[in-house]
Amino acid sequence: MKFIELTMPLNHQWMPDDIFPTSVKFFLGPRDHQEKGIVLGSDSGTCLTLPAMFSAFRKTARLDRVPLEKLVLRSATVASISKGAGEEIRRADVQMALDSAQPPKGDALLIKTSWGDKSYGDCYVLGSPHFCLEGAQYLAQRMSENQSDLLLVDTALLGWPDKHLMPEWFSLLPTPAAESAEARMYLHLYNSDKAQKDFAVEIEFARLGIMTVRKLIRCGQISKDRIRIIVSPLKIVRGVASTCRVVALED
Repeated sequence: MKFIELTMPLNHQWMPDDIFPTSVKFFLGPRDHQEKGIVLGSDSGTCLTLPAMFSAFRKTARLDRVPLEKLVLRSATVASISKGAGEEIRRADVQMALDSAQPPKGDALLIKTSWGDKSYGDCYVLGSPHFCLEGAQYLAQRMSENQSDLLLVDTALLGWPDKHLMPEWFSLLPTPAAESAEARMYLHLYNSDKAQKDFAVEIEFARLGIMTVRKLIRCGQISKDRIRIIVSPLKIVRGVASTCRVVALED
């Protein structure tokens, strides 16, 4: 049995989600010694996002209610879609990858682009390959028809929030820090209509009940077409997303 660590290390000096004002911190520390605690965002490092992240699907399962068999030793099919900086994953790319991989019914799907095997510098998020809406719709539909509800990718982002978030936020120079006064003001004005346009790709997966894991690393070390996967999020009561550890197992 071969174990492959696919988890991005958590680094107190740099977190890739910190470039967006939507980065939300989760603080956990002893009541009388807060300085001994840790600060994490639900999007910090490798992370699992549930459909319940979005208001339209709030009544679906939360982190403390996801059955273990959906995340632990889950059979997963590995599909390759090679993409470089800023490139879109289109419908034709998805169709070719799925037709080649032929995932068995119920398998989770791990898509490797090679992006997670590169360095994690300033361009890691802003240069990430990502799905176009049509590609995401096609993938979500194919997964739903195959009774698959877990998608794992080695990209930093699923979609590309360029309708409002990116042009508005990065027009502020210098770019404010996440959780700054400027970030709080921006989020106050960032309404649900804007969010739905920016996160249309993510919502497409959530609409069909698909959980997603992003920011995998070292997927290039996977040599098998089919593996078992372990996804270990924090068991946050009523949580909708969590940093997590992901390990692949090859027989």
